[in-house]
Amino acid sequence: MRKNILMSAWIALALLLAVGIFMQQESGAGTEPSATASGKSESTSCVYPKEFMKSHHMQVLDEWRHDSVREGDRIHVTPDGREFEKSLNTCLDCHSRNKMFCFMCHQYANVKPTCWNCHLSPMEVTK
Repeated sequence: MRKNILMSAWIALALLLAVGIFMQQESGAGTEPSATASGKSESTSCVYPKEFMKSHHMQVLDEWRHDSVREGDRIHVTPDGREFEKSLNTCLDCHSRNKMFCFMCHQYANVKPTCWNCHLSPMEVTK
C-alpha cells in the first residue's frame, strides 16, 4: 500500500515537471514569435490572442482550410491590417520551437487531429 502511494507521488511529480518544461518551451522562454515565412506579415505577434487560440484554434484551422482549398482565398487579414497566409505552416513558423507543441495538448485533451494525415508533423520536419 505504502509503495503504491510513493509510486503515485513520483509519477505526479514527474508529470508536473514535464508540464512545467512544456509550458516554458511553448512560451519561447519569454521571446515573441517571429514573422511568418510566407513573407506576408512583418508582425511579431500571433494571428489572434493566446486565450482565443487556445479555445478556438480548430475552428480557425477549419475555416482557413475551407477558404484556401474551396474558395482559393489564401490570405487572412486581421482587423489591424496584418496579413497571414492561411496555412498550417503559418502556425508552425512560430510554434515549431517545441516539436511536441501540438501533441502534448492533444494527448492531454484525448483528441486525435487529422492534420498529420496530409501535413508533415513538426517531429518529421528537419531544418
